[in-house]
Amino acid sequence: MKTKLTICCGTNCYLSAGNRTDKLEQLIEQEFGNKVEIAPSGCLGQCSKVGQTSTPPYAKIDGEIIPNATNEKIIEELKKRLS
Repeated sequence: MKTKLTICCGTNCYLSAGNRTDKLEQLIEQEFGNKVEIAPSGCLGQCSKVGQTSTPPYAKIDGEIIPNATNEKIIEELKKRLS
């Protein structure tokens, strides 16, 4: 079963991270092969929580929200789950 990575493409996340999907897909393919399914998503609904506990951009890995989801942080989180 593949690990599912959902990338938030809502306005705040897009402005925070820019169009990073292509580069992230390349990094994930190099590191994990076909073990990760990547899907873009509209807003993940986390921006209303900004300032409370987290900041954009957001991603979701197997249902768990990842705040401040830089490409490096996403790769790190995937390594924890797939090793």
